Parts: sequence; structure tokens; C-alpha cells
Amino acid sequence: MSGPAAYLSPQQLETLLNGPAGQPPPGVIPNFDDPPNINGLVILTLTICLVFATLAVLMRTYTKLFLIRSWDYEDYAIILGWLLQIGQAVPSSLIIRDGGGVHIWNIRLSTFSKLLYVVNVHSIIYSVTVFFIKLSILLQYLRVFVPSRKGNMVMFLTIHVVIWSLFFFYLLDVAFFIGLCDPRKKIWQPWTYGHCFSSDVWNMASGAFNAVSDITILILPMPCLWRLQMPLKKKMITTGIFATASFACVTSVLRTYYTYKVVKEPDTSYNIVLMGLWTLAEVATGVIVSCLPVLPRFFRHAGPKVYRVFSVKTKSSSSSGSAGTEAKARPSLTSPTNPLDRPHEMESMAKAQNDSCVHKAYVKGDPMELAGYDALLISKANAVHQLRPGPIRSNRDVESGGWGFPVRDT
Repeated sequence: MSGPAAYLSPQQLETLLNGPAGQPPPGVIPNFDDPPNINGLVILTLTICLVFATLAVLMRTYTKLFLIRSWDYEDYAIILGWLLQIGQAVPSSLIIRDGGGVHIWNIRLSTFSKLLYVVNVHSIIYSVTVFFIKLSILLQYLRVFVPSRKGNMVMFLTIHVVIWSLFFFYLLDVAFFIGLCDPRKKIWQPWTYGHCFSSDVWNMASGAFNAVSDITILILPMPCLWRLQMPLKKKMITTGIFATASFACVTSVLRTYYTYKVVKEPDTSYNIVLMGLWTLAEVATGVIVSCLPVLPRFFRHAGPKVYRVFSVKTKSSSSSGSAGTEAKARPSLTSPTNPLDRPHEMESMAKAQNDSCVHKAYVKGDPMELAGYDALLISKANAVHQLRPGPIRSNRDVESGGWGFPVRDT
């Protein structure tokens, strides 16, 4: 289309742009008005990936700032990766607007041109996003497993080799998708006169590199983890946390598979969205994996508080309901009684008074230690229980214990 289409008349070009972007299968009539699509699946996947990645980043940020009180280079890298993931959501949503997820014979060539432009922008943002996510994970490896070069020089050199390999590859990837065609608009307007590099080989190489780098990042910390001096159960849990990166490897492999389908099959507009779904999952999984090592600290901090809140609400609602039911079913017929009638209660009251605030007691003006004071109080309470005196006639009756008041505090 690049050569002859460049010399079409305006009427011929308009006819071409209003026609189908690809040849339909035999017996299939193009449906431009209401074609079948997978827009709902794209929106659901995009929403889930953004929500879970955002929650992971927010919990990590809170933990590092307010609990650990430490902010490192990997934290800056994952924040950048997360912001780029949000930016990547814009072209992802525009793809379905411009015919993504629809079979190529059901969209017009003019719409397919817009789709190619958005896909090109998405590819550039993807490369930068994935680099910062992987950089965050690798910098975290350096800080945790190689705090000094002398401790594990092999691990130190390996991590640096991986970091710089990722940097140069994704730099080339961005440069390739920017300068794919000359002029650049030929990327999304294939009928424009010019020339382009073949992107098929590069796309396959890019998918393979992503898969290999994800597997490398997965297995890189395992030897160091198993050399840590910790109980076997804790070691298994820590290994499991880092092993969640295996899901990122799965998404990367599936993305590579659909990249192959985009390259080999003519139904580009449909297969490119299937590839994009696994791209979204790969990016979100990378963000979550980078945040996982600090999330147990967050849950240890927030878990008991959440449990107490729900526990208090549950107990208060159940107790208020049961108390109201019992009050209606069985009204109380007992009247308050004098605690002096029960010497055991007087004993407990004396002990409580001793434990709380009373340091000295005066019995008829003479100071007495707490132990003796308690004994005197209890004995006179028993005496009051046995002998009920008559009415009080003077202060001397009160001081002598005439109405159950054996002491006078000053």
C-alpha cells in the first residue's frame, strides 16, 4: 500500500479509507455499524489492574513513610512506574474506541489508522513503564541482599548487569518505535509514501527478552534467600512472597504468544488487544511484586486495628440487642441493698480503695499503715453487719463506728 496508494486521487483515497481495513473471510460481510467486540473484557481488566496496583503502591508508601520511616531509590522507581501505568491506561482506553478488539474486516481503514497511532504510543509508554518497575525490584535486591559489595560480589555484579541490560534494551525499544518509519506518520498511515523497518522480528525479540528478564528476576534472589539464617517456616513464607513474580513470568510468556499471533495473523486489530490484556496484567503484577516485601509490615500494623473496630461494633450491637430483649422479657423486681449488709463486698471495696489512691488512713486521729487499716475496716464492717446501732446523736458516735463508719479520712 505504501507505493501505489501514495498516488491515489482524493476520491480514490476516500473510497479506500471508508472500506474495510482487512479482507473478510469468504462469505463474511463487513459490519461497520455494530460489530462484535471485547470492550467489556478490556474495561474490566484495565480496572482490576489499576485498582490492585494502586492499592499496593498506597500501602507500600504508607509503610515506608510512617512505619519504617525510610525512603529509598527503589521507592522513587516504583512511584514512577505506577504513574506511567496510569498514563498507559489512557491509550489503552482509546484503543477500544478506535476499533481495538474488533475483527479487522469490521472496521474501516480510517479507524484502523487511528488504532495504529494509539498502539504506537502505548508501546513507547510500555517500555518505559516496565523498565522502572523492574528497576525497583532489582534495587530492592541490592539493598536487601547486597548491602555491601564485599558481602556477595557475584550477586552485586549480576544485578548490575541485569539493570544495565534492561536500560539499554528498553532505550533501543523506545527509539525503535519512535523511528520505525520515515516519515513517522507512515506508522499509522501505511498509504503514505516512505519506508519503514520491519517490526515483526523486533516485536518477537522484545517479547522474548521480556520473558527471559522476568524469569531472571524471579530466580535471582533464591540462593540468597535460602542462605538466610531464619526458621524454615519463615524462610518458606519469604520465598513464597518473592515467588509471586512467577505470575509476572506467566503473563510475559502469554504476551509473547499473542505478539506472535499479531505478527503472523492478518487479524491485527483483534489480536493486538488480546496481547494488550496480558500487557496490562504484566505491568500490574510487576507493581504488586515490587510492593510485596513491605506489605506484611502494613498488615501487622493495620490488621489488629481493623479487627478491633469490627469486633467492638459486633459486640456493641449484640449486647444492646440482648440487653433490650432481657429487659423486656424479665423486668427486675429487686431493690438496691446496702453494701454494708454484705461483708464480702466490704472486703472487696477496701481492697480496691487500697490499690487505687489511699496511702494513709487515720483512725481516731492516729495514722495507720494500709495493711492494718484494711484489717480494721473489714473487722468493723463485720461488726456493723452483726449489730445495727440506733440513730447517730453526736460526732463521737461516728468516730467510734456508730453507723458503720469506722474511719475518718483526712
